[in-house]
Amino acid sequence: MINKFKFIFLSLIGFIFFLVPFTIGGESRIMISHIIYLVTDNILDAFITFTAISAGIVLVGTVVFLFYESSSQFLNRIFKTSPINVVLRLLGSFLYLMVIYNWFEGNAWADMILDPDTGGLMAGGTGLLTTLYITFFVGILALPLLTHFGIVEFIGILMGPMVEKIFRVPGYSMIDAIASFVGDGTIGIVVTDKQYQRGYYNQREAYIISTSFSIVGIAFAAAVAEELGFSGIFPIFYGSIVVVTLILAFITARMPLKKFESTYYEDKQPKSMETPEDETVIEHAYDQAVEQAEQTSVKGAFVEALKNVVNIYVGFLPIIMAVGTVSLIVAEYTPFFDIISAPLVPVYDFLGYSSEVAAEMAPASVAGFADMYLPALFISGAESEAARFFIGVLAFTQLVFMSETGMILVKTKIGLNFWDVIKVFLFRTVLSIPILIVLVNILASMGVISH
Repeated sequence: MINKFKFIFLSLIGFIFFLVPFTIGGESRIMISHIIYLVTDNILDAFITFTAISAGIVLVGTVVFLFYESSSQFLNRIFKTSPINVVLRLLGSFLYLMVIYNWFEGNAWADMILDPDTGGLMAGGTGLLTTLYITFFVGILALPLLTHFGIVEFIGILMGPMVEKIFRVPGYSMIDAIASFVGDGTIGIVVTDKQYQRGYYNQREAYIISTSFSIVGIAFAAAVAEELGFSGIFPIFYGSIVVVTLILAFITARMPLKKFESTYYEDKQPKSMETPEDETVIEHAYDQAVEQAEQTSVKGAFVEALKNVVNIYVGFLPIIMAVGTVSLIVAEYTPFFDIISAPLVPVYDFLGYSSEVAAEMAPASVAGFADMYLPALFISGAESEAARFFIGVLAFTQLVFMSETGMILVKTKIGLNFWDVIKVFLFRTVLSIPILIVLVNILASMGVISH
């Protein structure tokens, strides 16, 4: 009975926490957004100090672990990383502290970083990283409610037969996909790669799953929605991401994909997960969900979530600070993004956006290849709600960004190289745009968003 209770009750709490808006103080937002405002309105200075200490630990720890190996495998996994990530972590942590404490203020080079439209936009009391620090702390701790107590297994098995017909991949791939949607895209990619190596997917199936469903998850989406002003309609914002993602997956599943054949890793024997003959699909889904709840302790899930928070604070947020700040400096002081995105300006002009808004949307449409948060940074000041919604959703449906998922895809055994990742980004961008045009116009005609 306790396991059935854990599955139903904890999963329901997770669903409500992440997806159901509440009205508090006259504002309708999902719970994470209310918590962000609670922190920023009441304990902002203390929280900024906490994040500065965190950045300092990352800065020192990254240097120390270049020469030191701990007896703790957890600390080794957190701090030991690739040379490029070492550089990005050190740069991001230093820049964060530099902006917080206005180091080197008055120097020409420092003022470029401290500019309110570059580093000042990333860090500080109203900085975008403050929102991310809060969102990930709260979101990752609450995430096991959605991922660990059976709802992933229940939905995955229930949707299995339909998935096989529509997306031409095994039904249990929905477990990987849902783990990405409610968790993190990198988790989905890693799980898919492991399942490919174990014989659950052939190479073609692994490619489709990893490049179609492994989007960044709901906690990050909540942060982007908050930044773009869509926390009040977050279910619609995230639902739009899901709809476009599924349409692209349907198309990808029907492409030739000559490089990725229907062969198994190292000639592994194909594995399958069938519904027992004496159970219906619903009964099997329910049994597997309850079994998952039985295997997961609340304490264990919480400890794992805490470790994931540490991993995000050490390995992810400094990289966003580094890539984001450098990209904003490039955008603010050079014409680079304007030049490479110039062909998109007349496209958005033609779609009815003003010349000013089109000029903001174009660079935001390509900036996501460097990091998924950049499009939100580029478009957050646009007056057009439709433009912010368009770019916000596009950033997720593009799927690959080189500060994280793109690099991980290259490192898998599935067989993608850097050029393949570029092709995935371009393919998903080109196909997402016409779908989003239709979707945004429908939502605008319904009064959900304004032009």
